[in-house]
Amino acid sequence: MSWHVRFEEEVRRRHPSAGMWYAHASKQPGWVTKTALTAALLVVVVPVVLLTLAAVVIGLICFTVLGLIASAGRFITGLFDGSHKPRDDGRRNVQVIDRS
Repeated sequence: MSWHVRFEEEVRRRHPSAGMWYAHASKQPGWVTKTALTAALLVVVVPVVLLTLAAVVIGLICFTVLGLIASAGRFITGLFDGSHKPRDDGRRNVQVIDRS
């Protein structure tokens, strides 16, 4: 017994009125079913993809703008900072060996 026959029997057993709708849908040509499924898939997938792309673009724009603002703030703070010492790179207790 194929899965198709088992599916039809299960549908008719659980939902007697669904048999008419299932019979109507199963009599349609293959291209109608494929077109309907493609349209339904596009209705769901296209908005999800567009929303995802919009979220990524907005995230990148925010990251860039906020990074530029932070860089400008550091630059301006560096201009008005009285000391001209080299920037601290975070290393502590490190001996630098000059091999030149």
